[in-house]
Amino acid sequence: MQDNIGTLLNIKNCVINQMMQDRALLGQLFRKCGQVELDFLTNSGLWFGFMLGIIQMIVALFWENPWALSIGGAIVGLA
Repeated sequence: MQDNIGTLLNIKNCVINQMMQDRALLGQLFRKCGQVELDFLTNSGLWFGFMLGIIQMIVALFWENPWALSIGGAIVGLA
């Protein structure tokens, strides 16, 4: 029986089925395991967006084109 445990019991499907039944636990597990990465993404996005906004503001102050903010927004969206 120990030699054929892979054919008798599929551990991967058991774990997936159990996690799908308790989605709150799955959410807690995801937050706990990925908290450092999520914090990094939040903080880096904050500073990256702040710096691009400052650049966009400076360009809008010195370039009197009505499309300056739209072009800057497109660049920020693509970045």
